[in-house]
Amino acid sequence: MKLSFCQLLLIQFIIINFFQCQNCHDLRNNKKNIYKKLYDATQRTLGSLLFPVCQQILFNTNNIQSQYISSKGLSGRVIPVGTFTDTVLALEYLYGILCPIQNSLPRPVVIQGTDLVHIAYDKEYFITRSEFIAKLTGGKRLTFFVSMAFDKNFKLCGYDGQIRNPGLTLDALTEAERQFRINVVCTIAQQFCNGTLQQYSSIDDCKQYLKANVPYGTFDRGDQGSVTCRAVHTYFVPLLPSVHCPHVGPTGGGACTDKTIDFYYNQPNFLGCAYKPH
Repeated sequence: MKLSFCQLLLIQFIIINFFQCQNCHDLRNNKKNIYKKLYDATQRTLGSLLFPVCQQILFNTNNIQSQYISSKGLSGRVIPVGTFTDTVLALEYLYGILCPIQNSLPRPVVIQGTDLVHIAYDKEYFITRSEFIAKLTGGKRLTFFVSMAFDKNFKLCGYDGQIRNPGLTLDALTEAERQFRINVVCTIAQQFCNGTLQQYSSIDDCKQYLKANVPYGTFDRGDQGSVTCRAVHTYFVPLLPSVHCPHVGPTGGGACTDKTIDFYYNQPNFLGCAYKPH
C-alpha cells in the first residue's frame, strides 16, 4: 500500500512530536530533581545554623566545612548586619553571631530552630530565594529574606539577605543594658587588642570615648558607626584580633563606620558563584 504525500507528512509530524514530548518529559523530570536537591541544600544550610553544627563549621571540626561550604569559597552579606567579601568573614558572621560558641562571649540570643516559610528557584542557576523565621531563645523571632547560591555539588558559595526589623528584637531596651554592652566592648578590647592592635589606653578611656563620641545605634543599622555595631564585632575579637580589633576601636576599622546608600549598590554579585547547568 502506497502512502500519499500528506499521510507521510502526518506520520513524520507524529514521530517528531513523540520525541519532542519525550524530551520535554525528561526536562521536566530533570528540573524537578534539581529543585528537590536545591530544596534539600537550603534546608541543610538552615539546619547548619543550629548548635552544635554552627560551632563545628566555624572551627571546621573534622573538616566539616566541606560538607556544607563550596570549595570555591564563600562570600555574602546580610543587611543590616554587614557585608563579607571573603570566606573567613562570611563564615564568621553566618555561623558566629547567633551560635553559642563555647569558651566565648555569651550571645544575648541564639537560634534554636528555623521555619522555612517560602522558597523559590532560579530558572537558570543553582539559586534559591527563601523566607525563613529563626526561632530564638526567650521566645524571640527574626524573619530573614535570603538568596542562596550553590555550586554544582549543591554546596553553599554565596548568600545575600535581609533581616526584617532586627532592632525590635535585638536592641537594648534599658540604659543598664546599653551600659553593660559598652562595658563588654571595652573589656574585650583591652584584653585582646594589645601592642599594635591596641585601640584605647584603658577601659575607662574606652567607655568615655564611646559614650561621648559614638552613637549607641540600633540593629536596624547594625553595620554603621555605632556602639551596637562594635558590640557585634566584639564576639569575634577573641577569635581573630588582627581583623576585629580595629572594628571595635575609635575608627570602626571600615566595618563600623557610617556608609552611604552607594555602598550597598557598589558590591560584588554574591550570587555570581552559582552553578549553571548546561
